[in-house]
Amino acid sequence: MDQLVDNGISGVVVKITQGGAKGDNYYNPNASQQIQAAKNRGMKVSLYHHAKYQGADQARAEANFFASRAQALGFGKDVLMVDDVEDKIITDTYNDTIAFQAELARLGYHNQVIYSMASWFWNNKLPRTYPAWVARYNASDSGVSDATAWQYTNHFNGMHVDASYDYGGLFTSKEPITRINFVPGYGIMLWTGYDIYTRQPTGRYLPHGSSWKVVLQAKIHGEYWYALGYNQWIPARYTSNPNGYSNVETVLPNSDPNGTPIATINYLPGYGVVLWDSYDLDTRQPTGRYLPDGSDWKIIAQVKSNGEYWYELGKNQWIPAKFATNPNGFTQAPTLEN
Repeated sequence: MDQLVDNGISGVVVKITQGGAKGDNYYNPNASQQIQAAKNRGMKVSLYHHAKYQGADQARAEANFFASRAQALGFGKDVLMVDDVEDKIITDTYNDTIAFQAELARLGYHNQVIYSMASWFWNNKLPRTYPAWVARYNASDSGVSDATAWQYTNHFNGMHVDASYDYGGLFTSKEPITRINFVPGYGIMLWTGYDIYTRQPTGRYLPHGSSWKVVLQAKIHGEYWYALGYNQWIPARYTSNPNGYSNVETVLPNSDPNGTPIATINYLPGYGVVLWDSYDLDTRQPTGRYLPDGSDWKIIAQVKSNGEYWYELGKNQWIPAKFATNPNGFTQAPTLEN
């Protein structure tokens, strides 16, 4: 990994599964170590599944297998999930892939990419529902229009490593990338803010299918809005991921786009996390109160203790940040000395 970073690589895609319960049922036993090694070096980690489905039922089963392993490895549903469709055992690549992608989306994984060789895209063997990552060696480009990435070699700098150009930043950007999901040939309005009483149209439209970095988000009246830059906001319902990102700061739903941060409890549906009277490992006690999954709370302060963040919600009211959106602290929250 050090050699890759030294050579300018800033993202990796780790194979975690192949086939499914009715097929190979293979998962990579080294995935956890590979993922941690990449994270330790500051690289963005995405995941891929080697498809071997034959029929829609098996495609859906493989999607469930892929999703279950991603969850077991500790990833949220905003992780980039790649369907590697290149195995010649697949007879109906187009329709089975649609079934696979639809099942992943039903499970909440909307951040998807399809990977294959250029010729399969040329021959319309694959759907273009999601961004395309194209493998094409010994060529000057990917050969596929609107490709999001191009795998151009399997011997990067003399190593037995595949390498790609990441055109849109999907695989390398620390800030998540969202894709406009509207109507082909049309675009959505870019707004100056998200507040219904103060926002104004900028006069600029973002075309269907285009990809953009998300730098902030707000949740107002149950709906997410994404900031793409200063005074540049879009409604998340017109994107590939309408339900917010766990690694993006969330600001309070008010007229100030740079308002007080807010965290959403990210635990288990139907359950809650314990509210503690302190963050200190040796002295803290449970208050007896639980904050339900999905509930929103204003962050008034934060502290980093034993390598992890804790958020203060009120006097003697603390939660571990690992059970909230944005577990890595807020730039806009006051940080206490520990």
